[in-house]
Amino acid sequence: MSTESSSSPPQVAKPFGQHATPPAVLTEEMAFGIQDSTKLFIRHGLGMQRLKNISNESVDSKTLVPRWQMMMEAFIGTQLHVLAGMGYPTDEKGLGLYNQQLGMLMHNAKPDIQERLRVSGRDIWRDVLSKAFDVSLEDIATKELGVVEARNVMHKVAEKMQQPEILEIVAKKCAAIEPTDNPSTDIAQKHNVVQEVLVNEVYLGKEPTLVSECGFGKGEKGYVFMQCVMAEHQNDTLVAQYIGSAMMRLLQSAGIDMAAAQRAQTADSQ
Repeated sequence: MSTESSSSPPQVAKPFGQHATPPAVLTEEMAFGIQDSTKLFIRHGLGMQRLKNISNESVDSKTLVPRWQMMMEAFIGTQLHVLAGMGYPTDEKGLGLYNQQLGMLMHNAKPDIQERLRVSGRDIWRDVLSKAFDVSLEDIATKELGVVEARNVMHKVAEKMQQPEILEIVAKKCAAIEPTDNPSTDIAQKHNVVQEVLVNEVYLGKEPTLVSECGFGKGEKGYVFMQCVMAEHQNDTLVAQYIGSAMMRLLQSAGIDMAAAQRAQTADSQ
C-alpha cells in the first residue's frame, strides 16, 4: 500500500475472448500461481523491461512523482496481464476483485499459508521498487521493521499529513486548478496535486525530512525504503486506520468527493 494516489490501471487486451469469467473462489494453488507468474514477468519479462527503463530516467526529486506513476502503471499492467489469463476483467474492477478474493483467502487460510502469501506479495513489491529505482534487495531488507515499529512510523506519517500547513497547501493548489468539462479529469488533477504534496512536502519536505527522522535515510532512496515498510504492514488494523483517516483529510482538503469520484470512474468504464 502507498499513501499516494495512482493513475487508473491501464487496459489490457483480453487474450481469451470477451466472455471469460473469473474464478468464483480463489484457491491457494491459484493465488500462488498468480504470484509466481507476476514474479516471472517482473524479473524477466516485459514488466522488468519497463521498470528498467524507468530506472534509466534522470534521478531528480522533481521527477520522482511521474516516475512513481510510471512504475505503478508498469506493475499494474503486469498484474492485469496475468489476471487476464484467469478470466478476470482487465481493468481496476478485475484487480479489485482479485484483491478482495485474495484477502478472503488470507483470512481463512492456515497461518503458514498466510505467511507464504504475505512474503510472496512482499517480495514482488520489493522487486518492483528495486528495479524501478535501482535499489538493491539487500538494502531494502535492512530496513525491515516489526509491526509495532511500523505503527509508530505510520502514526508520524499520518500526523504530518494532517498538519494545517499541509492541508492548506493542498487546498490552495487544488483551488487553482482550472475546471474542465470532464469530472474524471478534474479529479485526476486533484489526485496528482495530493501526490505531489505527499512526496515533496510530507515525506521529503523541510530538513530533517520525515523519511530521515524515521530512520530510512535521505532523499529518494529513503522514500522508497519507507514505501516498502508501508506495503508490508498495510493490512495491519492500526496502520490502515492511521493512513486511511489521514488520506481522507487530505482528499477533503483537495475538494475531492469520494462518492462523486466513484461515480465518475464508473461512468468512464462503461
